[in-house]
Amino acid sequence: MNNIGIAINPSKDRDNKILNMVIQKLRKKFDFKDISIFNSYDIEKQDLSHIDLLIVLGGDGTLLGIARALKEECDVVLLGINIGNLGFLSSVEISEIDYALEKLEKKQYEIVDRMMLKCSVKSSGENEELKALNDVVLARGTLSRMVKFKIFVDGKIYSTFKGDGLIIATPTGSTAYSFSAGGPFIYPDLEIITITPICPHTKSMQTIVLKGDSVIEIYTENEEEKIYLTVDGQKAVEVNQKTSVKVSKSEKNIKLLLFDDYDYFKVLRTKILNNSKECDGEEF
Repeated sequence: MNNIGIAINPSKDRDNKILNMVIQKLRKKFDFKDISIFNSYDIEKQDLSHIDLLIVLGGDGTLLGIARALKEECDVVLLGINIGNLGFLSSVEISEIDYALEKLEKKQYEIVDRMMLKCSVKSSGENEELKALNDVVLARGTLSRMVKFKIFVDGKIYSTFKGDGLIIATPTGSTAYSFSAGGPFIYPDLEIITITPICPHTKSMQTIVLKGDSVIEIYTENEEEKIYLTVDGQKAVEVNQKTSVKVSKSEKNIKLLLFDDYDYFKVLRTKILNNSKECDGEEF
């Protein structure tokens, strides 16, 4: 890790106190002279080809946005340091910065791959390509009626149902909107895709777990009312009745740096299931 960059969410650190503190500690620990600083809002316009490790200072939304913005040829490793709210995707909290730098110095970490989704939205001869680390969601507008969904998996009809929406999630995204809609937790290292309905009008439509190389195609009907496609809860596009939405595994994974004592189940308990810290290590 010779070339290090920092991506900062300026809305989380308006006076640059956190950024300056992290830079100071990095230079003291590693004697870095040149540390590249990036604004997370326009990361897609920046050249990251010379960066080995990108420290992401923000919350889950910041890391999700950066993951989508990285170019296909970019092989940078992301280290999330949470200065936001939930921070489920982050490796550590900002209060643990000294611990994190100590681990980096001793090389006590591993680099893991997390699968992403690619989404092709084809309408009236035009094709828009989107990426997602968490999920792709198709849902009705705020005041619209239920949507009729027709779902194909690998070219075969899977289901037709009416409901408020549909969530196609990665294992990383299984703890996000998919979980709120009743989907299962999926261990993040697996390459699996889940399809979870949002408020289906029939109980016959349940979450299905598919192999990672499945190709999912969706058509929607909503009597000309508004339907939206959203990736990672951040970028939304309106789709119409003649739109084909195709979702599959992206060719490129995202690389995350996790320290060697990272405990997924501890993070799951404390950040998602809301168990108190007093329960950590408790035997049953």
